[in-house]
Amino acid sequence: MNDNRRKLTGILKLLYENTDAEHSMDTYQIMDALESMGYTRPDRKTIDANIKFLIQDLKFGILKEKGKPNRYKWVNREFDIAELKMLADAVHSSRFISHRKSREIITKLKDLTSVHQASSLNREMYTRYNFKHDSSEALKTADIINDAIKKRLRVRFQLTCYNMNKDEVLQDDGKVYEVSPYALIWHNENYYMLGSVVGSSDIKFFRVDHMKAAEQTHTESAPAPSGFDLNNHSTYIFDMSEFKTQEVILSCKAHTMGDLIDRFGRDFHTEQVSEDRFNAKVEVDCSKAFFAWVFGFNGDVRIEEPADVRRDYEEMLRRQLRGE
Repeated sequence: MNDNRRKLTGILKLLYENTDAEHSMDTYQIMDALESMGYTRPDRKTIDANIKFLIQDLKFGILKEKGKPNRYKWVNREFDIAELKMLADAVHSSRFISHRKSREIITKLKDLTSVHQASSLNREMYTRYNFKHDSSEALKTADIINDAIKKRLRVRFQLTCYNMNKDEVLQDDGKVYEVSPYALIWHNENYYMLGSVVGSSDIKFFRVDHMKAAEQTHTESAPAPSGFDLNNHSTYIFDMSEFKTQEVILSCKAHTMGDLIDRFGRDFHTEQVSEDRFNAKVEVDCSKAFFAWVFGFNGDVRIEEPADVRRDYEEMLRRQLRGE
């Protein structure tokens, strides 16, 4: 690389790392910095000409402020500082990403802005999760699954669980599952793979961080069953159970509407029945997780119909009180 091209690279590095919308460098500061980096000291006109080339010919997002001397700053970046802060907050608060991996990712995000703004990414976000998963293997597994979906190949893996000593152990005596994957879903702070086990047409969810030694096979995936609707599966599933989806009428206090929209989206029927109460007709998997969700509203959401679902809910509450 000739000296002029090296200087262009040096100028880009200086401006990218040390300037932003609020911080600039003048021509003489750039000259001094280049000299300290081991370059032959350029003159002022050469610096201004080089940066003009970077702006006009190579279209870098550098802004020139005319003066004596001229000042320059890098203003148009791939991510602005507000977007980087949002990404840093998401990484920091995610239960799925370990503390170590969070620090690694945020360090990489800092490289996308100036040294002046990088410190603002050291954000102490409150999170209700004291425990964060060690997600290194799960992230690799998610990548394997995503690639398998694109290539329409099966994946093979084992499942893990925890014993009473909090040790991670293989589930089902180390059984190896082979699955045709249909989708990778982010739900409730975890990745899930949606697919069908070889030899069965039933759709199942598998939590990615519970999958061990995942690998692609060379066997083509089975096609999704007729009538398969990813939106229905991902919207109305509450846990890994296999309860039949059915229509349920809920009696709800007015203030719970936002909670229902968060859970079911906007596409469900409602009917106002009093000044502060409405009925909502929704499709759900009537599982224990659904019943627990209803219980959390302390009577502000009640199951009205069908009668058998209401009885199942009441029986679960009685068993809980009896300690069964």
